[in-house]
Amino acid sequence: MWGSNISLRLRSQKVVSFFECSPVKVSIRKLAKCVKISKSSAHRIVIAVQKRNIHPESHFWESAAGMRWLKLLVFGAIFHFGIRHGVGADMISDFFQLLRIEKHVGVSASSIKTMRKKIEKLIIEFQEIHQSSDMSAKPLKIVGGVDETFFEEMILVLMDLSSGYIFFEEASDNRTYKTWFQKITTAVQDLNLDIQYFVSDRAKALIKLGETGFNCPSIPDLFHAEYEIVKTFGPAFGKKVSALTKKIDKALLTLALLKEVGGNANKISVQKTLIQKLQNEQAHIEKGKKSYHTALHDISKAVHPFDLKTSRAKNSADLKETLSENLTNPSFLRATYCINDKKDRLGKFGRQIEDIAWLINYWWLLADESLAQYEIDEKCKTWLLEIFLPYVYWERQTSKTKNPDLKKDYASALSFARIQLEEDLSTPIQIKNKTWQLWAESMVSNFQRTSSAVEGRNGYLSQRHHNGRGLLPERLKVLTIIHNFTLKRFDGTTAANRLFCKEFPDLFEWVVHRMDDLPLPRQYKNTVSDNYLKLKTVPA
Repeated sequence: MWGSNISLRLRSQKVVSFFECSPVKVSIRKLAKCVKISKSSAHRIVIAVQKRNIHPESHFWESAAGMRWLKLLVFGAIFHFGIRHGVGADMISDFFQLLRIEKHVGVSASSIKTMRKKIEKLIIEFQEIHQSSDMSAKPLKIVGGVDETFFEEMILVLMDLSSGYIFFEEASDNRTYKTWFQKITTAVQDLNLDIQYFVSDRAKALIKLGETGFNCPSIPDLFHAEYEIVKTFGPAFGKKVSALTKKIDKALLTLALLKEVGGNANKISVQKTLIQKLQNEQAHIEKGKKSYHTALHDISKAVHPFDLKTSRAKNSADLKETLSENLTNPSFLRATYCINDKKDRLGKFGRQIEDIAWLINYWWLLADESLAQYEIDEKCKTWLLEIFLPYVYWERQTSKTKNPDLKKDYASALSFARIQLEEDLSTPIQIKNKTWQLWAESMVSNFQRTSSAVEGRNGYLSQRHHNGRGLLPERLKVLTIIHNFTLKRFDGTTAANRLFCKEFPDLFEWVVHRMDDLPLPRQYKNTVSDNYLKLKTVPA
């Protein structure tokens, strides 16, 4: 579309370059002869350059280096703000005009929309090229996180929780088992996937999806399970604290008025007693609220394949017993603080304990199966499972946990596991083998107890949907590709890197390399002529 613009820009750059290299002022005729263009063309270019160069930095945009930087600026702003964050073309146009580049580049809203469509088309082409080229005979083992979110239409999401790679985010009329099965089957066949287990809420269609559709376990999402406890105690404690705060404020105000008007000493004493009683009741409620938060943390700290204090391997029976004990505290709080649980949310959590605990034994089974491919003796296997794996696991948990209380406990577990690793006699020999590091990291990433990554993605899409007043299917597909090939974790890897175990070209650089040259700014002509029939006002 802008092919003619390219030659015009090159001619302008040649003219500017010639002026820079020439030690003396030259005529238009000589300039045209040296640059090998017509005299009229040389004259138009010189006039145009003089009109454009009205700011101190304008001269730089006339050079080849300046134009390359402008391409990065314009395409980068459209890619990051326009596509990823839903900023409109008009606002981006205003931004470019603030930077004073409108004389050098076409940055009108219509030009930005045209460039945005071209970038989106190239992003989809990038995935088609690189995702199809990574099909291999060896199946890709994934842990499936499945969930749905709601806008004008329902959006179904399938993500590999280990790598964070999204296989689809698509609109659907329903979320029945048949719909889920068809969509996931297509993804499995296209990318040769081997689903180890699903993590989801307890929707019947999603449970059936694992147990019947793909013959794999369906693990309850710990995030949703704990949310049942939150819904029981969070609002209840919040209402109690709010009501007591209002009563205390009112009582304090009454006490102040009594003192101000010199009220009866007996009334003042009674009011002080009332305030003390309310404050004691508030402290009691705060204590219960703290106990409820502690119970949530205890549940979270329990659902790990290793004991938090000893790093000893746990099994499903251990976890089931621990979670059942942890549930007694919320049950006691419910009775003590007279909290209503009409929907039996605590019972709903209790009925999920067995399935949550089952993940531990299944994960250990996967660990044993993964080591079967290596020819190792029992001593090496013991070192990997009981010494090295706990260290890598607690290291990962410590690095990704943000809650200060949990992070402190995980750091303590990591210190204990590090001491065990350093004191073991096999460590100096086995630690040199990089294969074991990769194996341990793979096993740790395969332990997924929540689908919170999917929930976080749904939250991001909800914000984008709100900002952009909707999400078109094409834009949603582009956002999915950007998530897979651009967003990076703390280790600098993208979801595609982690899933396919290989490097990919930088998506943005790949797109910029294939974009046409920047559009030229519009040249408006003054088409308004004087109307001689209209009498102009004359000052008095």
